[in-house]
Amino acid sequence: MDETTKAEKRKRGEVVDAAVFVERVKTLMAEKGLSSAELADRADLARSALTQFFGGERKPSADAVVKLANVLDTSTDYLLGRRDQAELADLLQSDKIKELLHLFSNLSTADQDRVLAMIRLLKETARSPSEESSTNPPAA
Repeated sequence: MDETTKAEKRKRGEVVDAAVFVERVKTLMAEKGLSSAELADRADLARSALTQFFGGERKPSADAVVKLANVLDTSTDYLLGRRDQAELADLLQSDKIKELLHLFSNLSTADQDRVLAMIRLLKETARSPSEESSTNPPAA
C-alpha cells in the first residue's frame, strides 16, 4: 500500500479535523474575550489539555468537545467542522422560520410529531419551483 492510500485511509477515519477545530475554538474564544486559561477553567478541562489540543499533540475527547461547545455557546457539529454556524444564523433571520419555531415550540410533543409528519408528507408531494411557476402565473 503506497503512502497516498495510507494517508487517505487515515483521513477518512478521522472524526475531528484538528485545524478546523482549533480555528473555531480560538475564534469563539476571541469573540467571547476568553483566554485559554479561562476557557479551560469554565469547561472543567486541564489547561495542559487545551494547550495540547491547540498544538495538535492531542485530539479532544467527545466529553471535552461537548464541554467546550457548552462554554462557547455553539454546537459540537460546528466545532468539529460538520456544520457552518452561518447556515443556522442565516435561517434564523427569516421571519417565517422564527414564527414557525415559536409556534412549534408551544405545541405538545404529540402535536409536534403530527406537524413533522405533515411537513414530511408535504415535502414528498410538493411540486418543484419550476412546476409551481408554470401553473401559477405571476401576480399582476
